[in-house]
Amino acid sequence: MIEIVTKTRKWGNSVGVLLGKSFKPNTKVRILVSEEKISKAGDVFGTLRLKTPTSKLMKEIDEELGV
Repeated sequence: MIEIVTKTRKWGNSVGVLLGKSFKPNTKVRILVSEEKISKAGDVFGTLRLKTPTSKLMKEIDEELGV
């Protein structure tokens, strides 16, 4: 079994995927589609929960930078 990660591409009025040259015409393939969701920074901003307060983290960063 070979696993390939590829992007869909416009193909006429349809959408298709390209397979590597190791696949010959008329080769039977089974395709499992798993749509990957790409998150934007604004969607995930503020979702990270830390045990340490932000003010303490900022103070540590300032100390490391000598500010």
